[in-house]
Formats: sequence, C-alpha cells, structure tokens
Amino acid sequence: MVQGLIPGAPGKTIIGLTGSFGSGKSTVAHFFEELGASVIDADKLAHEALMPGTQTFEAISRSFKEALSVDGRAVVHKKLAELVFHDGEKKKKLESIVHPYVFKRILEEITQCEESIVIVEVPLLYETGYDKFCHKVIVVEAPEDMIDKRLADKGFTHDEIQARRASQIPMEEKTKRADMIIHNLNTFQQTRNEVEKAWKQLHSLPKGDVKKQWLEKE
Repeated sequence: MVQGLIPGAPGKTIIGLTGSFGSGKSTVAHFFEELGASVIDADKLAHEALMPGTQTFEAISRSFKEALSVDGRAVVHKKLAELVFHDGEKKKKLESIVHPYVFKRILEEITQCEESIVIVEVPLLYETGYDKFCHKVIVVEAPEDMIDKRLADKGFTHDEIQARRASQIPMEEKTKRADMIIHNLNTFQQTRNEVEKAWKQLHSLPKGDVKKQWLEKE
C-alpha cells in the first residue's frame, strides 16, 4: 500500500459516529441531522457498493459466487453476511473490496454537503482506522442486554448478534478512545438531550482543513 493525502473540506468539522452493533447509532445520527448536521451513513454506501453495475459488484460476484441470487444478477445480503461473519479470511476479502469504495464515497459526500458539521456514521470506525480522518469521535453506548433485546425484536438470532459483535472491537475499548459518549439507555427524549448537549460542544470546536489520508493499492 502507498499513502497519499487528499485535503478535506475547509471550514467543516468532521465527526465520526460509532458504537456497537445495535447500540442506536442511527437514532443518534437522526437527532444530529434534525439539529442541522449533515449525516453520511457508511452502511448505506456499503450497500451501494453491492449494486449491479459497479466495479465493486463485479469483484464481489467473482469472489463470493455463493452469495449471488439464482440468476447471478444481484448480491443476496443475508447470504453474504452468513459467509463473511463466520470466516475471517472471507471477511477481510470483502472489506478489501468494499472499504476503499466507501471511503471514497464518504469524501465525495463531505465535499458536496453545505453544512459545517458533518456526522459520518461508521460502524467499524476504529476497526478500519477511519477515526484518524475525523476531528472528534462520538461513541453511542447501551447495555448489552438492552441491545440484545432490541436486535431480537428486529428479528436477529442470538448467533447472528454474537457473530456481528465478535467482528467489532469491544465497547469498553471504543469508549476509552472516544472524545464524547452518548448513552442510549432509556427514552428517546433522554438520548436526544445528550445529543443536544454534544451538539453545543461541537460548535465550539475549531473548523479547518483536515488532511484525509487515502490508501491506494500499489
């Protein structure tokens, strides 16, 4: 790998938003958006990378034929998840295809948005090293048993929850590295109150040109 630098967007504050699987990152991101932030969802961009017609789709279809639909024209997300969350090497292979695409798209979204504060929601923020591209990082925290119940209500099995959790660094490590922590514990209003408090703090941060480190294959 070789390193290059791409300048960030002058006058914007880039905030990384992460947490564990099911902790409520999207809820928190929505509250920030209501307050006036621009929100970029890395998961949506990752799904975009799986769409037919993209170079990433072609690479995935070659490497993960088992995850394709019967006619081979689409990626079946559930099949792909089952493949990679139980096989470390396959997971690394998929990430090597998807992550560069997602990082590039995030940068495009940042440069195009008009808002001065940009919240970038990245589930694997620390795992991918994207935290070094941000001014600050916010971690959304919730008790594990509460998360398990939320995910079970959404239809996730115990094994699926554990597999996703095992693919991420522990919450304890994330909170140690966080600049801010938002506790998504009880009611939406309590969570929103914490978001509003964080929002006020974000406005006091200096705005500037953050250098974006970009990794390109040799």
